[in-house]
Amino acid sequence: MQEKNLFKRYTMLELLDKFDIIECFEQPGHILRVSEVTKRQVELYEAMEIAPSTSLH
Repeated sequence: MQEKNLFKRYTMLELLDKFDIIECFEQPGHILRVSEVTKRQVELYEAMEIAPSTSLH
């Protein structure tokens, strides 16, 4: 967060809260489903140089 200047906009807790609302749903015999991910969440992943799972797009 320091290197990407994210502390100017978020506390650590606020940033984690942005990702906490992403939900995964698992049913036996079915593929893992992930709730919708916002454009801002994808931007935060990219800012932190973390490749989001392809199921998050």
